[in-house]
Amino acid sequence: MPVILALDLGTAHTGIAISHEGILATPLSTIFERDLDTLVGRLTPIIAQYAPDKIILGVPSHGILIEYGRQLSEKLKEIYSGEIVFFSEDLSSRKAKAVMKEMGKTLVKKKQQEHQTAAAVILQEYLESL
Repeated sequence: MPVILALDLGTAHTGIAISHEGILATPLSTIFERDLDTLVGRLTPIIAQYAPDKIILGVPSHGILIEYGRQLSEKLKEIYSGEIVFFSEDLSSRKAKAVMKEMGKTLVKKKQQEHQTAAAVILQEYLESL
């Protein structure tokens, strides 16, 4: 069964989600980090722990995060030999907020879990596109 990690990129935070069977995405965690090298350092043990077959990078259709995603991809290739896929993340944060509201999450929980939930939205949409 394939293990797939998804990253919801942000300039100050990166949400992480996982799928262990290639069917259902689950929010995993959020890394609050601005520096790209430090972010990769913090992603390294997660990648080592879960040994994903593939990493999905959620990128918007326009804006500064496209270049940020490209730079992150290049740095990830230094520590990860598997496949890295760019996938559209447009509206993932809005969808994540709607999901959390529907679940009755408090404002504090919404802020804490928004990015990892957005990563799960990206990953679920990727899985459904296969």
